Amino acid sequence: MNDKNTNHQDAIHALFKRMDGIAEQCGDRFPLFRADKSTQWTLSRRGSWLGGFWAGLWWLRAAYYGKQNDLDIARTWSARLESSLSEASVNRSFVFWYGAASNRACNTGNAIRQLATRAAQAIAVDFDPSMEAWPVGPGMGVGGAGVHRINVDALAPTLALLHGYGDADGATKANRHLQTCLRHLTTDHGAWRTNAIRNADGTISRDEAGVWPRGQAWGMLGMAEAVRLYGPSYRNAALQACNYWMQRWGRDQDTENTPPKILNDPSAHAIAAVAMLRLYPLVPDQHWLLRQSHAQIASILCSSKIAETGQFVGHLYHTGADGEQLVESACATFFLLEALLSMHGNT
Repeated sequence: MNDKNTNHQDAIHALFKRMDGIAEQCGDRFPLFRADKSTQWTLSRRGSWLGGFWAGLWWLRAAYYGKQNDLDIARTWSARLESSLSEASVNRSFVFWYGAASNRACNTGNAIRQLATRAAQAIAVDFDPSMEAWPVGPGMGVGGAGVHRINVDALAPTLALLHGYGDADGATKANRHLQTCLRHLTTDHGAWRTNAIRNADGTISRDEAGVWPRGQAWGMLGMAEAVRLYGPSYRNAALQACNYWMQRWGRDQDTENTPPKILNDPSAHAIAAVAMLRLYPLVPDQHWLLRQSHAQIASILCSSKIAETGQFVGHLYHTGADGEQLVESACATFFLLEALLSMHGNT
């Protein structure tokens, strides 16, 4: 095994081992985030939009090690997500896709599959025909403005959950949502906006495109899912999104051998890497996707001691009065692990 593979395997084992220490702090609550200098996690009884990633980490660990105890823990955490079914938010797709549906390598059990189905049905009901999309919604702390806002973040899990666990009507709505996101959140050169807001007079206000790296990474992930579900008609849009990422954040001075800059939000690198790793098998002639995804992960591992500590403090997160700061989160850890596992054929 070469040094790179050894480093990757060390990181995988360290990240999984870290979960035991986090679980000791959790009790029956979900870990939301831990600021870099803090030893304590901020916990939540319901988990907000991050809760599904904590359950998802246990599904990844159960699939990797094949231990019954990990599988039992994954099922327990997934069952606790049920309280989020009533949240009026499209971000429920984060919760239930990653927390109950995405890991097909495990025998999740009928109860968890039914939970994913119920989530798909609940989300389908909230589709807004007047917007031809799911608005963010007022739930999970967003407030009333969320009913007028379309957001890029949950595009990939929404498509996946509605097609994987919804009915024909839900799948149709998912496709309509994708079309609306493409119409309002993208540009011809592949940059993605984070939000589009419907004003009182019916006009649409749009964010500036291509300025938020994690939003671009969410868009890349959504387009990789679109190619998987709908085929090559979305190939160009997906590749444009990845190419925009590469030119803006993926490498320095357009040089293949120069590693990417680490942003102030390293989690965006992990999400972008997962997006490119998912897209590559669907467009296997685009070898640069594989090179770039590996470069993103190499940059993360080289800039930290993840293989030693298992701690990925790489998620730029609004923590409240302190504003945005880098934190450790189940979301960032999940995508880093998914990238590492995918690179070694374990997903």
